[in-house]
Amino acid sequence: MAFAFYFPTKAAPAASWIPSIGPEFPLETPVDYPEQLTGETAGGTLYVQKKGPKRENFTLAFNFMSQADRDSLLTFFNAVEKAFNAFEYEDGNGVLHSVRWMNEFNLKKDRPGLYSGSVLLRKETV
Repeated sequence: MAFAFYFPTKAAPAASWIPSIGPEFPLETPVDYPEQLTGETAGGTLYVQKKGPKRENFTLAFNFMSQADRDSLLTFFNAVEKAFNAFEYEDGNGVLHSVRWMNEFNLKKDRPGLYSGSVLLRKETV
């Protein structure tokens, strides 16, 4: 089961991150339609206006990540400049997803040389 990040793509990466350990399970992969305006009339009729597309996220939590994995992840974060550049995320099933990094880089130091934290990825809409 390989998890990896490739910028800009796996076929021609300028930067990549392939951790020595995968993320913790269960993996969070919520799907939502967050851009909907709703209103209700006095008679109880609900009106909904769709304002945007479906949104899919991946939350990858890592525990006891090595110093080397943490440092190479920070290098990757700096290459994509958080959400500025899209990149490919390869999930544990070998499927590639075009995503953007949505949260800050903030891994906690659990003990010398070991870090924990999470990465929030937002799937690009097609």
